Amino acid sequence: MEEPKAFNSKKTLLWGLASLGLSGLGIALVLRITESQDIVGGLLEVGLKTLAICCGLVVLGWLADSYRMAVLARGMGGKVPFFAALKISMMGAFMAAVTPFDTGGEPLKVYYLHKHGMSIGQSTATVTMAAMFHSTARFLLWASLPWVALMTGDTLEFTGVGKASMAVGLALYLLYMALFVVATVRPELLVFVTERICEIRLLRRFLTEERMKRVSDKVSSAAHDFREGVIRIRSDGVAALIALILSIVYWLAMTAVPVYILKAMESDLSSLQILSISMTVYLVMAYTPTPGASGGAEVGTLMFFSPFVPSKVLGTFAMVWRAVTYYLTLFTGGLFVALEALTLPLAGPYGSQ
Repeated sequence: MEEPKAFNSKKTLLWGLASLGLSGLGIALVLRITESQDIVGGLLEVGLKTLAICCGLVVLGWLADSYRMAVLARGMGGKVPFFAALKISMMGAFMAAVTPFDTGGEPLKVYYLHKHGMSIGQSTATVTMAAMFHSTARFLLWASLPWVALMTGDTLEFTGVGKASMAVGLALYLLYMALFVVATVRPELLVFVTERICEIRLLRRFLTEERMKRVSDKVSSAAHDFREGVIRIRSDGVAALIALILSIVYWLAMTAVPVYILKAMESDLSSLQILSISMTVYLVMAYTPTPGASGGAEVGTLMFFSPFVPSKVLGTFAMVWRAVTYYLTLFTGGLFVALEALTLPLAGPYGSQ
């Protein structure tokens, strides 16, 4: 199996600038459409206490994500201390925030887990299992909201766009989970399907024989690693349970942020309704092809919250929410990456200089 490489500093910087630029344009668009004028007044209304609580929730999410990595690494037979897991998680979060579809984070995590003594297969399986628990926890929380509303007597309102987005998201999630099941039970079937897809005439115009073989090899390797990871984790049910609980803690912390912001701005929306809309926005962000979902996150916030939140509030809310959950992660993870880059070769999965 090919050994993973470190990141490419120049391309990472370019992706980061592109992500910040797109996010800035998205915020500007939201402020323009909502005709938000008293931004300073809106920020004062949010207050430092609310900002501190929200930042604390984001940090809690980081810690849960890091501990989950350490737990899964131990389940795979590795020994990754918590602080090392925290550093790897934060650098991965930064790379995910500056690459399309969050694709940059996983190769970097595999690289550093391998640097901490785990085999490439163990590292890949750890990262893949973490992604599975991440997606599963998000889906479970999302699916549980109507039941919570039923038990609490609360009401959930869904717009036409929200219903369509959830339907598409559910379909994509089921496809995603189906691929995981196939990778576990019949990994060779996943490779067969990939090869048949690569043979489609339209795709063959863009894929050389060498590239098709590389894609097939990567799918085969990933399926094998995932299957081995499932077997290992299944034999350690405690690790699987802890990983799922930590994934739920992560999503509860992240979705509690918009609740605190809107409540501080005296919104009449129930906490459950805010959680429901927030989960839908995060669902859209997961399939936005821009670096860190920049632009899509801001526009998604406008699209899904505008029927429920006044325009004068929406602009400031979108800006604060994005700053706390995205810019804070980008800045903190970037510091870890910058410090680490001083001691690593400037080549990586995004090309070489």
